[in-house]
Amino acid sequence: AMGDLSVLDTSLPWDEMKVLSENISYIVTTLGLEGVDLALSSDLGEKGEDCRPGAPIIAFRTEPSVTLQLTNNQPFTGLFNTACPILQGDTVKNITRRLARMERNIKEGTPVSLYRWTDPVMGPRTMPDMKTPLAGLTQVMEKETFIIDLEKNIVKLGDLTLEQGLIFRVGQEIAA
Repeated sequence: AMGDLSVLDTSLPWDEMKVLSENISYIVTTLGLEGVDLALSSDLGEKGEDCRPGAPIIAFRTEPSVTLQLTNNQPFTGLFNTACPILQGDTVKNITRRLARMERNIKEGTPVSLYRWTDPVMGPRTMPDMKTPLAGLTQVMEKETFIIDLEKNIVKLGDLTLEQGLIFRVGQEIAA
């Protein structure tokens, strides 16, 4: 008869935190989220009192962002310009994942590269050459971090202000 009292249990036969941690990328991708923060109920203070095994507390929040124009310069892709929100501390990986969620023509798992104008003043004003599509562009590296200034509504990459946005390219680049 004691085995029937599982409703009164204060724990589950598995580690919920471990299961959620192991599946965090699936949760983020499936729900179309930027990220997920996991916390134990004991770390939540009063909010954690309503938390029970099998019934977690879910709190959604928004983060401030600045919109940046991303342009695809590849012919025949059906991709053109996209206004993409940039969050404080974003990396190339964050932005390309967000871009893939926003653009149906970018299939999951397809590599996306980001480029900035090497000369931010004259670069966007030059006539593009389809034979050398990366001329005048510098690839944004994975380790670089984007900084936003909400008051001025600008995005920076180090000391460089990205007024002209970024160029994105889909698929593997073929070395010339």
